[in-house]
Amino acid sequence: MEKEFFSFTGNCLTNADVEPLLQKIMAVVEEQQFSRAMVHNIRTVASEIIGNIASHAFLKEDSQRSISIALATTDEGNIVIRSRNFIPNDSVGSFTILLNNINLKNQQELKELQQKTLENNLDYAGSPHIGIIMIRRKCCKPIVCKFEPYDETLSYISLELELKNLQDDLKKEATKRTPQVKFDIASQTFEISGVSFPEDAENYYSEIENWIMDNETFISELQNPVIKIDLEYFNSISLKNIVRTIRALLESNKDKFTVNWYYDVDDEIAHEEGIEMSEILHKDFNFIPKN
Repeated sequence: MEKEFFSFTGNCLTNADVEPLLQKIMAVVEEQQFSRAMVHNIRTVASEIIGNIASHAFLKEDSQRSISIALATTDEGNIVIRSRNFIPNDSVGSFTILLNNINLKNQQELKELQQKTLENNLDYAGSPHIGIIMIRRKCCKPIVCKFEPYDETLSYISLELELKNLQDDLKKEATKRTPQVKFDIASQTFEISGVSFPEDAENYYSEIENWIMDNETFISELQNPVIKIDLEYFNSISLKNIVRTIRALLESNKDKFTVNWYYDVDDEIAHEEGIEMSEILHKDFNFIPKN
């Protein structure tokens, strides 16, 4: 069951209304005591949606026209955002194709698409499609879109999107096959320790990489972050995923990170594997032997 905690409905929204409305939304959001990552994502998505509403709401007064934005929480703690706005009828087809294409991509593909779209439009005014890509990257499910004809030139466009309930810290307890993972933004420590040969390594580590992408804004602001890798054993599939995980952390703040690689003093292979990983990532490691 959903619990709505903010809603706005009106006949018109101008650019001057964007910031006051966003402030109202964020004031209510702050009262919900969400994590910093959750608040950041809500702000990003809400500002994009409100800005888009204002740019397409038109200034013509019409009591029959209704634009809206609403936010609600789900039983799982996720955030559902719904909006209703206008779109020119001749844009419905192209927008549908664009959204379907975006909805089919995974997080890494969305990141690459956003970078490519941005690079291709640096010399042009505006940022075509980047807004909807940014929004989709924050969502844990495909964006739901519905159209309703308004007149011969316009249609209503209703969007529904869901943001995953995010936590500031990531903690995964060790098992017989999986490592202990402790990623703590406040203490600037990112630790993976124990053993790693999960049944589904890709799925196990993709959850960690998704957390990193969700929190990359905060990770990029850290001044003395430390990655600690202290693994007694890991298989080849884990090795690949560990490399990807460290790379994902370094991408947002490479120069500030310190990487500590712990290995048994009698295990030269583990030492060499750390050296090889350091070379692959183009990042100096501190190699710390253990007795």
